[in-house]
Amino acid sequence: MVGAFRSRARSGPAAHHLRNPAPPRGTLPEVDLRKARNGDWIALASGVVLIVALFLPWYDTGEETLNAWQELTVIDFILLGCALFGIAQWFFTVQQPTPAVPLAVAGLGAWTGIVAVILTLIRVVDVPADGLAVQFGAFVALAASAGLFTGAWRALGDERIRMPDGRWSSPAAGEIGAGVEVKTLRPPRADTGNSE
Repeated sequence: MVGAFRSRARSGPAAHHLRNPAPPRGTLPEVDLRKARNGDWIALASGVVLIVALFLPWYDTGEETLNAWQELTVIDFILLGCALFGIAQWFFTVQQPTPAVPLAVAGLGAWTGIVAVILTLIRVVDVPADGLAVQFGAFVALAASAGLFTGAWRALGDERIRMPDGRWSSPAAGEIGAGVEVKTLRPPRADTGNSE
């Protein structure tokens, strides 16, 4: 009787709703640009600008200009990693169905933004060698580093979630949604027949 009850419970109408069909292999989750908030767009733009700034002139020797890749040794790679965090924050926000991963990336992105600001500021105040004049590329990188922190900070402070109907939730009014559709499942009916 117990085996028959379990078989009926698994094949009943409730079991149909419990089965969550997986997306076909080789496909990514759906990307929804509407889920990106202001902070995510700021982080994306700042990450792209920081990568571009690494190729702009940072220093002038009097005879030629040097970019970050030519003059810096390790800091340029660290700044590249910080810039990728800004891009990753935007990507996971529009790609993930729930805000758990985007918030984790934004939390790390805020710290990487601070690191980027400190490292860039050091190389603006203290040039790597004597006789070098700071060029505009270093200041662009400094502004982009500040933008990384600003974007991550705004994303962490923005508690709105895109609802299934396309509108933003209103946490200030007590509306907190998971951003995913929730279905109510009917409990399985017990078998009341006599056992043999």
